[in-house]
Amino acid sequence: MVFKDVVQHSNEDRHIERAVRAELSESLDATGRRFVSVAVDHGMVCLTGFVDSYAQKWAVERAAARVVGVKDVRNYLDVLPPTDPSLEDGRIRSAANRALQWDARVPGRVYGDVTDGVLRLRGVVERYAEREAAEEAVRNLIGVRDVVNEIRVARTPSRSDFESDVEAAIHRRLGNDGQCLWIATADGVVTLSGVVATFAMLEELERTIRSIPGVTRIDNQLLVA
Repeated sequence: MVFKDVVQHSNEDRHIERAVRAELSESLDATGRRFVSVAVDHGMVCLTGFVDSYAQKWAVERAAARVVGVKDVRNYLDVLPPTDPSLEDGRIRSAANRALQWDARVPGRVYGDVTDGVLRLRGVVERYAEREAAEEAVRNLIGVRDVVNEIRVARTPSRSDFESDVEAAIHRRLGNDGQCLWIATADGVVTLSGVVATFAMLEELERTIRSIPGVTRIDNQLLVA
């Protein structure tokens, strides 16, 4: 890489870093972003530091991902342990399972277990979207330091039109822009490759595919231009 390219990338990274910090300023209060450090290298944002809750950790990552020019986000933020002694694992577990039971999007076969504030989600669902809904249901609970989603998506019988369903769903969201993508399906795994304009568009594609019956996993190899 010549010196001119190095300078150009450096200028772009500084611009992205300022934009990410501005986005955090609008999305979080001063306390929430006080111990968050932002570094950018060739469009990849690295987040380090401390936050008070898993909900804040997730919100910081989403805020960074919204900025134009961001190609990937690496979230290394640590959640500080709660200072309230009443927030023991048993109470967090009870609250998590109540949240799962009361969320109409989550099947009854899903449950949570907690160790040192780390919530592990387990069970079997029929759709990938249900797996994500379970995580959303418990994301904002007080005392949760991290969420590990171990929910398994049950495989459904192979359908000849499965790949067509995926292509049609992408076309509904992207129109002709979806023609630049390469899609492959095998045993419920959807592989995406190609180039999209923004990191937010990449995430929108994932959300679209999660709702399709038969999807058990998404192998997202898309690049952000």
